[in-house]
Amino acid sequence: MYYVGIDIAKNFHVVTIIDEDEVKVTTKPLRITNCINGFKKFITKLEKLSLNTNDFIIGLEATGIYGENLWEFLNSHGFNVKLLNPFQTTRYREQHTMKKVKNDNIDSWIIALFLKDGKFSSGYVTDDEYQSLRTLYRNRASIQSDMKEVKKRILTQVTVTFPELENFLDIFSICGLALLDKYPTSHHYKHSSVDRIMKIFRHIQGNNFNNEKALKVLELAKSSIYSGKAKDARAIAIKSSIRLLKMYQEELSILEDEILALLDKQGISKEEDVPTNSLIENLKTIPGVSSKTIAAIISECGDLSRFSKPTKFIGYLGLFPTENSSGNSKSTGKLSKRGSSLAKHALYLASVSCMIHNKELKQYYDTKRSQGKSKQEGLIAVSRKLATIIYSIFKYNTPYDPARVFAKS
Repeated sequence: MYYVGIDIAKNFHVVTIIDEDEVKVTTKPLRITNCINGFKKFITKLEKLSLNTNDFIIGLEATGIYGENLWEFLNSHGFNVKLLNPFQTTRYREQHTMKKVKNDNIDSWIIALFLKDGKFSSGYVTDDEYQSLRTLYRNRASIQSDMKEVKKRILTQVTVTFPELENFLDIFSICGLALLDKYPTSHHYKHSSVDRIMKIFRHIQGNNFNNEKALKVLELAKSSIYSGKAKDARAIAIKSSIRLLKMYQEELSILEDEILALLDKQGISKEEDVPTNSLIENLKTIPGVSSKTIAAIISECGDLSRFSKPTKFIGYLGLFPTENSSGNSKSTGKLSKRGSSLAKHALYLASVSCMIHNKELKQYYDTKRSQGKSKQEGLIAVSRKLATIIYSIFKYNTPYDPARVFAKS
């Protein structure tokens, strides 16, 4: 048996191969170029050792997207490839070397030794539909992050150019952005009037901007503390950021439509004889849980039925506090950083929503609070309970049933 450790990088991958006696097969680690010819040459080197793919256990870390194509290529050629948790390999490296040493050659060797010891737990690789959902959802999260940065830039400028406006209305509402785009600074209202301001909102349906508000904006602009310094340059910067924000908003809307379409698409159901959408529709029966929450959980965690029990799923999410124990002292720290931050955040927001829309989980929260838990601890407890409910519905494909869920609570 040969144990093949691969350290993944963007342009090339470093490989160390050891045998049953932990002896390196080659004096120097191999380099695999991240291209089809590089992959084929790697297969050729392995075939020189053995033509039987069962004689190899190949491992690589689940550290990002750079190893995806190699993983798929090796699997398509019949090799046994293990996706390793970076947290486990880091701990193994520190135990083996007794110091925090890290480079490509050592990493690939450590992975090979880790495979030989057999103390690893193999990671999970999502199916195509789950991977598609994950790609779209993470792109959505990235765009939301970019939108926050653009909003910060706009807010920074407005804090100088018209700070009074920020306290009067939401500048990121449809009306707020329309007003800011027409009059970027308080000095740009110099030749404006109530009629000119109201003309901006005629094409905006459902707006509640009236003459009284327009008059107030004019008064605020007239008494603004802004000096007018660099007003034209700042106006250009604000307008540019608004255009960028609107573009992000349009892209976000498109992505969310695609995510919802993918959720509704046939194939998400676990079994072929289950009617289309039944699983997703059953998850939607949880009061307080939106389609976006479901998309976050499924995209980040994949097929939940792969977890043998709810506690495994909760552990995967990282919905548990850190703990420090020494002698008779024991302290509980913050929520673990392990798991998907996107999934945890979505569950937390859903828990907040459940305080309004889910009377059973609200009662569960109140019970935790009466036991001395803080507000945040109570919401985290609700998040764990909600994760258990989602897991149960996913695994057994049944609608939300509070009598069954809270029978033992």
